[in-house]
Amino acid sequence: MSDRNLADFNQFLLQNIPSVGFMQLQLLTCNDHTLTASAPAKPNLNDKQTIFGGSSSALMVVCGWSLIKYNLEQRGLNHDVVIADAHTRWLKAQTDDLLITAHSEISWLDIITDLHDKQRPKLSVQTQVKNKENQLCTTTTAIYVILDSGKMLS
Repeated sequence: MSDRNLADFNQFLLQNIPSVGFMQLQLLTCNDHTLTASAPAKPNLNDKQTIFGGSSSALMVVCGWSLIKYNLEQRGLNHDVVIADAHTRWLKAQTDDLLITAHSEISWLDIITDLHDKQRPKLSVQTQVKNKENQLCTTTTAIYVILDSGKMLS
């Protein structure tokens, strides 16, 4: 088991994914199936003073990735996680802070079995961004693949 807590994982993100620092992503909670995070509007605004689509998309991808990577670490597994596919929908222009939730019905027992059998598990994660009024603004459905550390997706 990993002894890295969520605060330490936030530091890991800042050190290894520089854009996370600029966008000011903050992971708030994480359990086996759901991760919550937030990011302020100001560093993520575009020229129209709404949230830049690239920022919301990148933040959702990082949150989905973090849900899987953090849970792997909590189980003592040092595997790489890569995104293989994503579909994003922008539903409503957003002008305030981003409240992000990533969720997946992951069966960790199945994942551990697949990794033991040298398979490359694929996981679907649904991520959404809401505004402060709890209105849904953006959604992403993404497929992530778990690889042996140091391997490439091909």
